[in-house]
Amino acid sequence: MDNFSHNNDDRRFELVVEGHLCYIEYTEDKPKVLSLNHTWVPETLRGQGAAGRLAHAVMEWCRDNGVRIIPVCPYLVTFLKRHPEWRVLEA
Repeated sequence: MDNFSHNNDDRRFELVVEGHLCYIEYTEDKPKVLSLNHTWVPETLRGQGAAGRLAHAVMEWCRDNGVRIIPVCPYLVTFLKRHPEWRVLEA
């Protein structure tokens, strides 16, 4: 089972998958607007959907917390093209 959390101190969203930490780093450019800058998944999990599960969890967290996003990370830019339902979160 995946374990998702918002690590405010390190400014990233984290997901533990099969004991491995995956994360999306962000900066808060202005209140309630996050630039999603970098997605990282360990080599052993790449290509297995971990980044997609993490991205979905981040989108749900942003929606539930009234946060808008600016996708900077190339993975997240592509993710939003494939999942246009989340584009409503873009600032």
